[in-house]
Amino acid sequence: MADLSCNIAGIKSPNPFWLASAPPTDKKYNVVRAFEAGWGGVVWKTLGEDPPVVNVSSRYGAVDLNGQRMMGFNNIELISDRPLELNLREIKETKREWPDRAMIVSLMVPCEENSWKNIVKKVEDTGADGIELNFGCPHGMSERGMGAAVGQVPEYVEMVTKWCKTYSRMPVLVKLTPNIADVCIQCGLCYIACEDTSHQSISALRVDGKRKYEIIDHECVGCNLCYLACPEPGALDMIPQKATKEYLNWTKHPNNPMAKS
Repeated sequence: MADLSCNIAGIKSPNPFWLASAPPTDKKYNVVRAFEAGWGGVVWKTLGEDPPVVNVSSRYGAVDLNGQRMMGFNNIELISDRPLELNLREIKETKREWPDRAMIVSLMVPCEENSWKNIVKKVEDTGADGIELNFGCPHGMSERGMGAAVGQVPEYVEMVTKWCKTYSRMPVLVKLTPNIADVCIQCGLCYIACEDTSHQSISALRVDGKRKYEIIDHECVGCNLCYLACPEPGALDMIPQKATKEYLNWTKHPNNPMAKS
């Protein structure tokens, strides 16, 4: 039989198939069901400080397609609405009963050092294998300076990660939000598109060992291909230019031998 065991950031599990932090990982009952079904690990549903949050009802919406139910659903459920101590007790019990499975605990507390110091110590006492910093969750917590609000500020992400590494022995996994504008990721797709299929108006450089791409203004014709190829919203912008000549369509342009006067 194939050996699917893995070691991720020092966290061992019998296979790389883990359940993400979500309603199916919100309590011992569900996590044990997952382990019995063969899942190699779980990320326990995000914990916060007491008092626990209050979820709205209802909080799920179905998405149908061509009359078929259901293609998918959206969910505005917040982090765990169960008392912190209850979650911690069940995490400890589950890890003790399933020592070979990966147990990651997702966390979201205010961006204050003492809040993170206190909660990582409590999680560490459960015997969990690692923590996930939930800097990706977009709904319900951003107004409190948590979740995606932190994930969009690199300095905050660095600061909280340092706190967690200072006060805990556990591996720290950071879950980031895709909802960022911050900058070019140096993927080079704009350069490839322009160099191979367009006007060779983007230069590829090496600065301090890192890739850097720059527009060659006098070569650029504004075709828009680099903008379309770029995977990072906000990294490239098409800026309207002031016309220097009278507008002429092709039927009237002097370069057209069939132009009409």
